[in-house]
Amino acid sequence: MRKFFLFGLGTFVATMLGGAAQAADMPVKAPPMAAPVMYNWTGFYIGGHIGRAWADRDGHDRFDDNRCFWGQGEVCFDDHGFGRNNGRFIVGGQVGFNYQVNQWVWGVEGQISAVTGNNRDDDCGFFTWGNVHDHLFRCDNRGNWVAPLAARLGVTFGQTGNWLLYMKGGAAFADARFGVRLRDDCPWAFCNSDFALSNNDSTRTGWMIGAGLEYGAWGNWSWKLEYNFMDFGHRNIHFDDAVMSCECSIVRDLNADLRVNVVKFGLNYRFAPAPIAAPAVTTRY
Repeated sequence: MRKFFLFGLGTFVATMLGGAAQAADMPVKAPPMAAPVMYNWTGFYIGGHIGRAWADRDGHDRFDDNRCFWGQGEVCFDDHGFGRNNGRFIVGGQVGFNYQVNQWVWGVEGQISAVTGNNRDDDCGFFTWGNVHDHLFRCDNRGNWVAPLAARLGVTFGQTGNWLLYMKGGAAFADARFGVRLRDDCPWAFCNSDFALSNNDSTRTGWMIGAGLEYGAWGNWSWKLEYNFMDFGHRNIHFDDAVMSCECSIVRDLNADLRVNVVKFGLNYRFAPAPIAAPAVTTRY
């Protein structure tokens, strides 16, 4: 009886140990890992911005022919730059749309910015008359707003894709006002001449390029830092056959170029779909 008992106990122990060893060799399915929530850039958005603009109006008193008038070239205009503005504060808003495909984001955005401060009544029309160097005119060279309309292309990065590095390019529009008048306190005889001068107040059209970095910070809110360069080309301001008291005329053009550099900080609210969760990952050991 004792032998049978020991034999049965040994058989039971061997069976249990064998089953445990076999179970240890079987794969164990671990619980799925939590998937990161990916930021979704798709959708319409609206926002505002503040920044600084540097307008290089780069006007030159550059005239045709020999730039001289009155008799045998007694009075000559000089090439003299004007209209280089210091940085001006800007404030404005933007509206746009993004569409995301994997890590790529493309879209379109329109902005408008009010520009504070302008060049008003600057000395211009510099001339030489013997040993005298002075100016003949006062020039208004100003603009109250700029407005780019551009396509954007960017790439997301970061663990949840809430960083967006982008480039943009498109059209630009600007308020560009230019006026010329004789100076009020001119001591020279030819300041009393009959100058027929015209103002030029119009919207100028050009092109722009830019780049920026945007961060999806709080839900549907994001902030961005952006740089824009805008070029509005060349324009001639025409002197309408200014007749001098010496019975000679001056038919000249005054160059007026315009380029704008802008650095801005913006805040956007996007009407976007819910964030995207990546598929859960199952790990086997």
